Amino acid sequence: MSRAKTVILLLAGVSVIIFMMHLAGIGEVIDVLYHARPIVVLAAACQVIAILLWSLRWKILLRPFQPVTFTTVIKGILIGMFFSNITPVARAGGEPFRAYYMEKKAHIPIEDAFATVVVDRILDSIPFMVIIAIFLTYFALRMEISTQMMIILSLVFFFNLFLLSLVLYFSLNVKAAKKLVNLLLRLVSKFFKRAEDYQERIEVAVDQYHNALRKFSSQKRNLMYSLSVSFVFWFFLILRCYLVVAALGYHMPFMGVAVVQTAGPLVGILPLLPGGVGSVDGTMVFLYISFDFTTVAGVSISLVDRFLSFWLPTIIGGLCVFVERDFLK
Repeated sequence: MSRAKTVILLLAGVSVIIFMMHLAGIGEVIDVLYHARPIVVLAAACQVIAILLWSLRWKILLRPFQPVTFTTVIKGILIGMFFSNITPVARAGGEPFRAYYMEKKAHIPIEDAFATVVVDRILDSIPFMVIIAIFLTYFALRMEISTQMMIILSLVFFFNLFLLSLVLYFSLNVKAAKKLVNLLLRLVSKFFKRAEDYQERIEVAVDQYHNALRKFSSQKRNLMYSLSVSFVFWFFLILRCYLVVAALGYHMPFMGVAVVQTAGPLVGILPLLPGGVGSVDGTMVFLYISFDFTTVAGVSISLVDRFLSFWLPTIIGGLCVFVERDFLK
């Protein structure tokens, strides 16, 4: 994506946010933000802890290939977050950059580095699905939310299950992965004639990638440790959102906050706007309103939470990209 197009799409997403503020009443939203309680600092601390836990998880996964310093891993995470937040596929757009950076910085073969990124995402999805399943069971038994919300949660669960199944299928089936690569090459070759020249190299890369995945099968202890870290990681993400709600003077059950935190950002996976700017914010506002919050409250909470989870990591990630630019040429 060109820089101009990225800037235009980001501005479009910001325009959506400004429009939501206008509908809610910009003056009222600013007044709520101005009177935010000091515990918003704890929410920011939760975001920092979550990033550190994510880095710890990836560091554990990188260990079988080569020990990497914690500082390098944190930079890799922030660089990945930056590129994810400026591409239309949030949560995934920056993953190749993570692998590429680790190849250049830590001299880990890119196939191995990318394998760790894929496993990292799988370990991130498992707690996510467990949490959604708990929500569905909890709210179905207590009947505390509307039918529409139950439908949304069910769609989120099955969509994530579908994506996870695809990743696992192509990660574990070498023949299927090569067929997929060949299909993609044939499609790309219609626009770039030299694409088929890379077929042999790409098939070798697929083999190396699957060899890297096989290494993880003998690292059950590391995988279980990483999975445990994932559950703690998700707890701090939800706690951050819960503290934001409290900091703005509102009250919401922890389970309700967890629904918004897990269901809202999933919209960012759809290739709409960079990092889901505007679309994720709008979804979160809609979810808060469905829990009987006012529009002003929904917009205010969304603004603060997205500032901590999206804008700050994007800015810091951008600084990391600048500092590490020699490794990202």
